[in-house]
Amino acid sequence: MFTTKTKISLLKGIITKKSPIYVQYAVTKRCNLRCRMCDSSISRKSERDLNLEEISIIASNLSKIGTGVIVLTGGEPFLREDLPEIVKIFSSKGLTVRLQTNGILATEEKIKKVFQAGLKEITISLDTLEPQKEDTITSQNGSWHEIIKSMARFSQILPTKGTLLGINALVSKQNIEDVIDIIKLATRIGFWCSLIPVHLAREGQDEFIIRKNAPEFAFQPSDYDKIDRIYARIIRMKKQGYNVYNSYKFLRNSPEFLKGKRILWHCDSPYLYFAISPSGNFLPCVDLKTNLSILDKDFPKKYRSKEFRDYIASLVKNCKGCYYACWPEITYLCRDVTVLAEKLFLGIKTSFNKRKPVTYKKCLEIIENIKNA
Repeated sequence: MFTTKTKISLLKGIITKKSPIYVQYAVTKRCNLRCRMCDSSISRKSERDLNLEEISIIASNLSKIGTGVIVLTGGEPFLREDLPEIVKIFSSKGLTVRLQTNGILATEEKIKKVFQAGLKEITISLDTLEPQKEDTITSQNGSWHEIIKSMARFSQILPTKGTLLGINALVSKQNIEDVIDIIKLATRIGFWCSLIPVHLAREGQDEFIIRKNAPEFAFQPSDYDKIDRIYARIIRMKKQGYNVYNSYKFLRNSPEFLKGKRILWHCDSPYLYFAISPSGNFLPCVDLKTNLSILDKDFPKKYRSKEFRDYIASLVKNCKGCYYACWPEITYLCRDVTVLAEKLFLGIKTSFNKRKPVTYKKCLEIIENIKNA
């Protein structure tokens, strides 16, 4: 599943805590959805999308600093007609390429092209098994059915062994009672479910890239018992063998974050992970802005400099806190031996288990059975 370069990056990160294992790159600011809890398209309206020549510079710089996994996100990556070329640019450098998509624009032809270009992993956003609720969250009628169709296409086209297919579910007040069924669906079709606690901004008080002021997604004290009950069940399901991608440590901490508390964990940006904006700016994470460009051909030298790392450390130190799955999970992997053992076992399992491809019709049948159980 991982390339040799990624395995080396993982090993260096675990040993030194200073190898960039995981990098997110928003290949476009554009999105075909207007999800009610996401502010990305608005906050990035002044940015521009890079051309292939510029993206090649970024890929070269990431390769030089030893990056392992590159996650292509957005916006919506499939809005770029040159997405296969972008995938190839990064895969040709030996990076493991993951695509994070809402899936709606992922036709059979487009999926085949990105796979042939070197795509290794995909994650699709799905927040509920209720079509109307998903359409309300995404602000687009018919989005749920298109997402399920896309999941079926990825299931049929990508290799049934050695390729990670995932579902990203954002856990909020709107859908917390639905995540159990999403985990069941993921397991039945051979996908892995990653649960991300909702991150929200406060009106007039916060300035973030992704977070939006959407109080209808926030939990109230009256919901706290429900949060604890559902996460306790999720942990039991993971122990029973359901395809939950999050570590036990992350799952145990998530309820407190959803209750409005700050989770204290050691943020390792920019050493183990960071993000890149659509116009090529370095971001400590998806919520913190800088004007530092990764298009600079001297970026590898600057990245290793004390001045650069001290500056980023100062931004991270003053961060108001997050609990996005991607960042703390990498820290836990490198700093907690129990999480490391857990992820090694998961890696072996996903490498050797063979998934059975499913059709759109079969997905609908499975979903109906889950809801009626």
